[in-house]
Amino acid sequence: MKQAPTWELESWYPSLESEAWRADRDACAAALEAIRERAAAMPAPGGDPAAWVALLNDAEAASARLGHLGTYVNCLASADARDATARRESATVDRMRAVAVQIEAALAAGLGAATADTYGALRADPALAGLGHRLDKLRDKARLSMAPELEMLAADLGVNGMDAWGRLYAQVTGEMDFELAPGRRVPFAWRRSLLEDRDPAVRRAALVNGNEELAKRASVFAAALNAIAGTRLTLYRRRGVAHFLDAAVRDADITRRTLDTMLDTVAEHRELARRYLRAKARLLGKARLGFQDLSAPLATGDAPAIDWSTAERLLVDAFARFDPAMAAFARDAFARRWIEAEPRAGKRPGGYCASSAITRESRIFMTFNDTLGDTQTLAHELGHAWHNHAMRDLRPWARRYPMTLAETASTFAETIVGDALLADPGTDEALRLQVLDLRMGRAETFLLDIPMRFEFERAFYEERADGELSPERLCALMAETQRRVYGDTLADDELDPWFWASKLHYYITGVSFYNFPYTFGYLFSLGVYARARAAGEAFRAQWVALLRATGQGTAEKVARDALGVDLESPDFWRETLSMVADDLERFEREVVSSF
Repeated sequence: MKQAPTWELESWYPSLESEAWRADRDACAAALEAIRERAAAMPAPGGDPAAWVALLNDAEAASARLGHLGTYVNCLASADARDATARRESATVDRMRAVAVQIEAALAAGLGAATADTYGALRADPALAGLGHRLDKLRDKARLSMAPELEMLAADLGVNGMDAWGRLYAQVTGEMDFELAPGRRVPFAWRRSLLEDRDPAVRRAALVNGNEELAKRASVFAAALNAIAGTRLTLYRRRGVAHFLDAAVRDADITRRTLDTMLDTVAEHRELARRYLRAKARLLGKARLGFQDLSAPLATGDAPAIDWSTAERLLVDAFARFDPAMAAFARDAFARRWIEAEPRAGKRPGGYCASSAITRESRIFMTFNDTLGDTQTLAHELGHAWHNHAMRDLRPWARRYPMTLAETASTFAETIVGDALLADPGTDEALRLQVLDLRMGRAETFLLDIPMRFEFERAFYEERADGELSPERLCALMAETQRRVYGDTLADDELDPWFWASKLHYYITGVSFYNFPYTFGYLFSLGVYARARAAGEAFRAQWVALLRATGQGTAEKVARDALGVDLESPDFWRETLSMVADDLERFEREVVSSF
């Protein structure tokens, strides 16, 4: 039986102390500085288009190298939050990113100042083929930017300001542990898996004792959250951004109308997830669930543990039913040790997939504890890796897709695995019931949990505009939001007011509102999956084409071109939510009736 693996990173660099790392890091830093000077001195496109073509190509190449460096050092820092060298080099990479931001500001200013004819000619240059959408975004960014010198100052200050707060949060949480039982302390990174434990005492200890540790550091987490949001709001005012959500939807490559339509439609269907939670409470023998029970497994019988070897086989076989090429890719990722999944102290919590435009490879970070939920997380991250693989031959800037579309392949992969388990007559009955429960649990996550995170963050930003919020106010605001979104499904004395401190997404400094894209990706992927199921093998090429197009236009354009749907209309979202209603009816028919 295989143990959950550690990943292979040595083919990228032997170590952070190696000559290869230092040489690449220093060469990239020098290249970025040189490009910054050129960009700052470059007049708007007009008299010398060749110079602008060369500048853009050089900036793209340098950003790809910087992304590779950043991915490597972040992998090391995630795997061991106590690694002082990784923390030091992360700060170095952050300083380089600040230069890249300054370059982007100069490029945006220049492209924004170009006449329509000049810009159109530059955009059509064959040497910039594939970069049209990226150039359009840069040109549009000029409308909501400060003067170039101020953007450069903001980027410099960010390294030791907003980004430093994000690094501090990651370091502190990575070093945390909590008492699970008298005399037994466990890493904070295990908390998510422990919240899926069958024993209600274990789940409650994971929530309550974990929150006690968060409370001890409340002033640190509140200071970090206030500083990150306060910095953003200040910059938005100086840039002329009318509303903080305008920046979020621009990053997500959707319109505000699409966001509002999706969230309004989800709110209309909130009762689907609430109905599931009420049923789950009855099956767990409770009047109402506690927050620690949301991911609790039902007593569906003793399903076999899903060890690493079993998870590998399940995922490869499930992917093969949809597309043999996807299965071959997953098999290769396992064989080449692209995955860090070993449960151990010192790892950061959470999971992610990161890719390199230099090696054209991905790496997956997670903690695997032999649960069905961990298996689905693995499928999710492999979906991200498959997305990156589908775009591997595209130029670096053409591979930059927004978070909304980033969640398409990952959620799609989870659905593939769930359907494969349900369709397989050899699937253990208890495991099959767990799959049905997990599927509805995902619906709860995307229809209640993610909107709850969004509504809290929106309310927080609204209050933050008038001053800093104390830890007590943040806890109260979180509890208020949970009551409103979850309705009568949660016990009032078993909420999670410290959720704001435990969720890494609130402390990611590169993008705000790291939440609603998950609901978007979930629903969008369901719509894609419905078409894939109807079309069969004929959809495979269309599926890969859709993934490859995700860096070539807005989400609305990709959806319109690939699926012929309008994301600003509620019709598409209602169609996908009807699939959730079907899952709920099956859950009630097969799971509830089995108790």
